[in-house]
Order: sequence, then structure tokens, then C-alpha cells
Amino acid sequence: MARSKTRPSAAGRRSRMAPRRLLLCGVFVIALLGGVSLWHRFAPPATQERIEAVTLDVIDLLRENRATPKEVVFWLDLLSDKIPLARGKTIASGVTIESNTMVLGGTPASSQNLDFLKNKGYLAGYDENRRNPAWVAYRVFEPKYPGGKRPEKFEPDPRTRAKVTSSAYTNSGYDRGHMAPNRAIAVCYGPEAQLETFLMSNVVPQRHGLNAAFWESMEARVIERHTRRFGQVWILCGPVYDAGKSHAKIGSGVTVPDAFFLIISTYKNTSSDPAAGAPSQGLMRAQAFLVPHRDISAKEDPSKYLVSIREIERRTGLDFFPLLSSQVQEALEAQPAKRAW
Repeated sequence: MARSKTRPSAAGRRSRMAPRRLLLCGVFVIALLGGVSLWHRFAPPATQERIEAVTLDVIDLLRENRATPKEVVFWLDLLSDKIPLARGKTIASGVTIESNTMVLGGTPASSQNLDFLKNKGYLAGYDENRRNPAWVAYRVFEPKYPGGKRPEKFEPDPRTRAKVTSSAYTNSGYDRGHMAPNRAIAVCYGPEAQLETFLMSNVVPQRHGLNAAFWESMEARVIERHTRRFGQVWILCGPVYDAGKSHAKIGSGVTVPDAFFLIISTYKNTSSDPAAGAPSQGLMRAQAFLVPHRDISAKEDPSKYLVSIREIERRTGLDFFPLLSSQVQEALEAQPAKRAW
């Protein structure tokens, strides 16, 4: 998402792990887990949750430190996923994966008239009034392609009536903030899909201190760590506007958001042989972040920004996962995750 010079990132370096070192680090982490698990097993419930919280604090200090070897981060991620407080609630559900697998549980519904834009690596619901995408959806998995060269310029999207050009952002004080991220789409879907992330229908005004810091770190977390742990990951993201206030606009009438939402979902299919056309049966979970539009360090704890999916629906007027049953939606959306994955 953020504009950056071509250089190997810390996250990129983490993707190349030495097998022997990985094994040794695994032995160390497993031994540590054994001691903590024994203590946890015989503790009363209140103490168990406290043990989990302290253990996760220690894990986060280690795995979010850029000096921590990538092999240790890999095992710490796996360890974190085994701790109930971090794993959160997994919902048994029938899920329809539609629109070429880009959307989990249904394309977001809206009371507004949004233009539906389908691309090779992502989908978007475009808001012509605000001249921004209202939501963007994409699916990522372990990379299949080498990262391509970053395109040199943004292009107007001829499918929109607004046809916002890149010059609308010039000297505005805001970055052209990708919603579907350039690098993740490039390594999952290839160079043609990467080019489509540079359509102006995929960007919103974003402060550089957010775009190139916390938001970029969350995108890297998903593509380089979540995909390694969960296989496939589904993302919904977009801008948030406070109700009842006038909003600043930049060139071409592009509205500046007050915040941004990010919903990360995973799904494990447990169907052995689903009937043709029937929803697959499996286990789904989701975590939602509401990120204020201000400078936020890449080192900031993501858990600070966890909210319920219902809160994001209230703030945006969107309805997420509309094809899930009302019972599953209630279980998935009513409460925020306790910790960031």
C-alpha cells in the first residue's frame, strides 16, 4: 500500500527460512510451551486466563521485534494460535465463497448505490459520491509469483463516472493509499493483477504516517505471516466517515476519511463431499480493526484497534457476510476478538 523504495523488507527476509535453524527454534519453543502448559493445566480458570495473557504479551514482544530471527517468529505465530485467548471464537458455519473466491460469506451489502468493480485480484464497491471505494475485498495465500516492479503511475478507472485522476492527490498532503495492496496482489495473482491495484478506484486519501507505517505493517502481517499459518486469508477493508460532520475534500471532490476498517477472516473447510451448489461446511473466524486516520507507528500493537464487526457495520452502513445465517452472523460479529492474531 505504501509508496516505498525497492529494497528487501524485513518481512520479505522473513520468508526465507533455514530448515535446520527452523527445527532448532521449534525445539526451543516446544520446550517452553511444555512448561507453560503444565502450569496452565492445573491452575484455576481465572489464573489460566492470566497465564494466557502474560504468555501472549511475552510472545508479542519477541515476534514483533524486527531483530527476532524469522524462524523464531514462525514458531511463535504457531504457538500463539494454540492459546485460547489469542485463537478467539471459531464458528461452525455453512459458507458460500463467491465471485471467484474473493469474498467469504457474501459480497458486502449496502443501502447506497455502489458500483461493483471486478478485477483479477480484488473486488471493490465504489462510492461515486465520495469518489472512493466504500469497500475492497481480496483473498491472499502463500505467494505464487515473484514480486514485480512497482508500476510508475496510477490510472483513472474508466468504469467509474468520477474518473478520478492521480493529479487529484498532488500537493494534497495525502498519499494515494491502496486498499488492495500492490505487493500482496502481485505475489498472489501476477503482474497484470498488480497493475489493477494502481487504478484510482482502489485508493483513498491517507496520511503518510499511517499509510507507510501501521497500515503497511498490517498488510505485511497478512501476506507474510497469516498465509503461512492459515493458508488462505480473506480481507475486507475500506474508509470510514463520521456521521453528521462535513468532511475535507481534495482535488476532484475526493472525500478524506476519518478512519479505516480492516476485517481479516479465515475458513477451514470440513465438508467431505458437499452437494453441487451447496455451501461448504467448515470453521470460520474473523477479527476486525477500526484504525483512526492519524499517524500510527508500524510498531503499534494491533490489538488496540480491535472492534466488533457490528461496530464497523454501524459506522459504515455496510452489511458484511450477508449469506451467512443470522445465528452465525451474531456469533461472528457481535463481539470483538480479544487479541490480534
